[in-house]
Amino acid sequence: MTSRLARLLLLVLLGLALALRSPQLLLLFVLLALVAGASALWGRYCLAGVTYRRQFETHRLFCGEQLELWVEIVNAKPLPLAWLKAEDEVPEDFSVDKLELASAGKSKRRLLNTLTSLRWYERVRRRYRLHARRRGAYDFGPAVVTSGDMFGFQTRTRELPDEEQVIVYPRLASLERLGLRAARPGGDWPTDRRVVEDPLRLAGARDYAPGDSMRHIHWKSTARRGTLQTKMFEAAANQHLMIALNGQTLEHAFEGVLTDYFETVIMVAASLARAAAEARYPVGLVTNNGARGEGPSIRVPASRHGSQLTRLLEVMARLTHFTWMPFDQLLRREAANLPFGATVIAISALATEPIQAALLALHDAGHPVALVVVAEAGRVPETSLPASIPVYAVTENWTDLATLELD
Repeated sequence: MTSRLARLLLLVLLGLALALRSPQLLLLFVLLALVAGASALWGRYCLAGVTYRRQFETHRLFCGEQLELWVEIVNAKPLPLAWLKAEDEVPEDFSVDKLELASAGKSKRRLLNTLTSLRWYERVRRRYRLHARRRGAYDFGPAVVTSGDMFGFQTRTRELPDEEQVIVYPRLASLERLGLRAARPGGDWPTDRRVVEDPLRLAGARDYAPGDSMRHIHWKSTARRGTLQTKMFEAAANQHLMIALNGQTLEHAFEGVLTDYFETVIMVAASLARAAAEARYPVGLVTNNGARGEGPSIRVPASRHGSQLTRLLEVMARLTHFTWMPFDQLLRREAANLPFGATVIAISALATEPIQAALLALHDAGHPVALVVVAEAGRVPETSLPASIPVYAVTENWTDLATLELD
């Protein structure tokens, strides 16, 4: 019922009450006028002083982890609200404990609905536990709040454009479980030069000397010999590591993408990056994929800075399915940016002849090279690479992996 029609009916009722001199009709008019006035008052001012705010436990987490979200709604006015509904857009890759999200009518979006009543100057807080099911950069919001009078005659809606972003890092596996020790991710190929020690390869123990790091104490040898012992490590030719990630999963980019292969490639790359960072190697990343919020060319120079791993994980969290260059061209272009002797680990769902030729060119230029191929069991592509270029295979889907094994 429109306000104009309501006013017209009230005037008609008042006229009848006066013409018939009926106290009952006059009382009915007064009651309906009060209802109409209250309805107009709530309809006009129901959303005045109403605020909606999200508060995340953190804006960074790993795939598979949980996240607490607090929703705070405040009614900062003397007019109480009989009801208020808030609809907040959330990504479909997040699930909510004990709650079924409604459809938002948009691709890959859901609605988190909060229905409550508010007294004057009251604040209501609701807690939700979210589960991150897939890596990515996700936007929460906007939110839409709706309220009105208690009779349902008038409602008012307002969109709150505030949006917040949550970054979900890829899942990780430890280096030992990856089985890449033989790949020498830190540049540990045979060499006559002894430049730095490789903390991934234990060569033995010796007596402790002043200045030795306490992290390298060999406690088992200390207990056995009765004197403090320090670990000894084998040499590494070069600690500079560049991870080359191929986001193209089919021979032709226009054919689309195999999502599970793509996610597995990213998972392996992220796990290697963490292992290298923990071993204090300068590690970097180059990929032929686009990334949300990044430029068209994704290259993170190698560094051992304390924030390097966070930077790499965030870039890999933002990677999209779009590829802007064939992987073999990317490898050949990257050759000009690599310092002599830098290690390259290529991670790809493809092992085409152009890719193998580009890896061989890097190898011939003095770069230790390894190839990790993501494929289904029994469908690992054959390669013609020499034995000096190790080739490993990941044959399990990232969603089912408890550990990563390379054959």
